[in-house]
Amino acid sequence: MSTSDKEKIVAIMKANASFAFLATSDGDQPRVRPVSPIVEDDLSVWVTTFCSSRKVKQIKENPKACLSFVEHPQGNKAVTVIGKCEMVPDMEEKKRIWELADFDLSKHFPEGPEAKEYCLLKVLIDKIEWWENGETGTQVYEPA
Repeated sequence: MSTSDKEKIVAIMKANASFAFLATSDGDQPRVRPVSPIVEDDLSVWVTTFCSSRKVKQIKENPKACLSFVEHPQGNKAVTVIGKCEMVPDMEEKKRIWELADFDLSKHFPEGPEAKEYCLLKVLIDKIEWWENGETGTQVYEPA
């Protein structure tokens, strides 16, 4: 993948993080819900949630997931991340991601990143399908 394509993917994801949806599996039933991912320039993708949430239970049973970012209102740009989610218990990483969030996590976790219910999920990328306009069509990125 060219650096330019990677930058385009990251830009689409960052610009549309408030219009992102995470799909997990609940047995044989897909479950989709809105999330607010945190995206880093190196394509690291993080989701914060409650440890007791249904999504965490589902990820423990089946870590496979899809995370979709769609430009609003027309959906002219989109990125779908296909991979797995893993829980990250490392406190230093939880604190680092807490600081990167462009929204106020303390509204949900007033005790801060040390909150017992604060769960950090890392999205491990198997493949990314993306498009930046209707003319280019869907492109695929698979990390080495």
